[in-house]
Amino acid sequence: MPPVTIESTRFGTVEIEDDIVLTLEQGMIGFPDQRRYAILKQREDSVFMWLHGVDDGSLAFPIVLPWVFYWDYEVDLADADMAAIGVERADQISIYCVVNVGADVRNATINLFSPIVVNNGDRRARQVINTIDAYTTRDQLFRDTDSPTPVAMHESDAPNVTVLSPGFQ
Repeated sequence: MPPVTIESTRFGTVEIEDDIVLTLEQGMIGFPDQRRYAILKQREDSVFMWLHGVDDGSLAFPIVLPWVFYWDYEVDLADADMAAIGVERADQISIYCVVNVGADVRNATINLFSPIVVNNGDRRARQVINTIDAYTTRDQLFRDTDSPTPVAMHESDAPNVTVLSPGFQ
């Protein structure tokens, strides 16, 4: 398949392989008409990624793997959500959470209430509701000083991630 070109307002022209484009049939919450996304990283060793719109180059959500910041994070997914993206087992998926960063990165929050679940096989994805009551849409990303330090993630740890060329910093 030919590569897909994203005209990103953040990164300029980005080419990705067509076979890693994610499809969110229901879109993201608040963006139901935007259904095709790619996961981009600016640096290989970064824990932060972007869920970037393919068809709208101005739409990009900062995301992370939740366990990088919340090693004890639990997620309970409804059977209907799993069926909607065609998976039966937890080892078939990747889970990401949207991060909200304001003027002070130390006050960043993470949406642990409605993670994005990706079928690693066919890249169907869905933003779902975590049925465990312990989480909100605005949990602190950086917790107290006794919390584990975030560790670097390599793209081999998460399928469907494109690392941008070294020129992007």
